Amino acid sequence: MQEAPAPMPAPGEVVVNVERVGVCGTHVEFFTGDMAYLHQGHASYPIRIGHEWAGTVASVGNGVDPAWVGRRVMGDTMLGDGTCRRCRKGYQHVCENRQEVGVRGGRPGALAEQLAVPATSLHALPDSVDPVLGALVEPGGNAFRAAHAAALTPGDRALVLGPGTIGLLTAMFARATGAEVHLMGRSEESLAYARSLGFEHVWTADNLLTSPSTR
Repeated sequence: MQEAPAPMPAPGEVVVNVERVGVCGTHVEFFTGDMAYLHQGHASYPIRIGHEWAGTVASVGNGVDPAWVGRRVMGDTMLGDGTCRRCRKGYQHVCENRQEVGVRGGRPGALAEQLAVPATSLHALPDSVDPVLGALVEPGGNAFRAAHAAALTPGDRALVLGPGTIGLLTAMFARATGAEVHLMGRSEESLAYARSLGFEHVWTADNLLTSPSTR
């Protein structure tokens, strides 16, 4: 734990009072030193992690609509430069000059009382979404993109490898299409949790290959 200066919103930014932050596999890679960005020069220690978050806007910088103050929000992780061809097409997540909140380019993350981010990265949360679910919107977007790319329709059969957070969210989006969803994992604990969410077709690598229902 360290005391850090309170962030000030730069022009175009807001400061958010952080309520919840998710812990991601990316953070494990930073802890172990395996994170690729450390070896590619896109990140370095010390780093404040935390890219899945929810909170309330406390203040705004110059050029930002003051109506954001007091609103419950979450925000994008990938912050493009806003000027390149990819950003202009809406693909800021693959901008070569992007920052990633708490991950890349020296942008501090949300594991602090307050976080400064561009107003353009914000997404307002409805009252029906509590802070825990708000912090799950970012990984949920990742999962939705994966499920959507599969273009599933009712009657299709899909296999999701790994019943972790992203895998389970992907399976939920896939199930919503009417597809028959199967999950494969290694830990009985994670498989049991998948069953508790209503997934009947839950397997290990061994029994997936021998089950008649997966042939």
